[in-house]
Amino acid sequence: PKTLRQLDCEIATLESRFGDRLGDALVQATVSHQHIYGLLFRVLWPLSAGRIFASDRLGYSEQIVAALANGPMTLIASPAMLKRIPETLDWSQARESLKAVFSSGGPLPSHAAESVARLWGHAVIEVFGSTETGGIATREDTHSPWQAMPGVEIRIEQESLQIRSRHLPNDEWFETQDRA
Repeated sequence: PKTLRQLDCEIATLESRFGDRLGDALVQATVSHQHIYGLLFRVLWPLSAGRIFASDRLGYSEQIVAALANGPMTLIASPAMLKRIPETLDWSQARESLKAVFSSGGPLPSHAAESVARLWGHAVIEVFGSTETGGIATREDTHSPWQAMPGVEIRIEQESLQIRSRHLPNDEWFETQDRA
């Protein structure tokens, strides 16, 4: 279960960390709103921040190209979509129109992150977290260490990642299933 307080805290964390970068860009997504990542990044965060968000999900790379022609855009994507971005499409509009690209839901292979950065001119912002914990950390280079999200405390006990944050139901340390 998630409370409205937890979701609100996570939205505030996202806005404080990335809001200036997004500005008033249209939020588009390749992920469903039925997943917690899609719900937070695609619907609740833009709604709370007063940004316009698209109701239709982008299912194909060609749809991303078409959406880029409509002006400033933030893309909420999955690693599965980003690792299949074809080099044969005209991505020239991405450098100008794209404000940010987010990826979550699994590890993004470094070759996919490098390809997106080369084709689109933007590093992918990877978000590490889970439904239970909310966002834990981010990075913009698969070769760089993860950085804790604002307000998230991290510790390692017996190779187990533990966190404490406002995204959790209480102020106690939460032991994840992640080995660290």
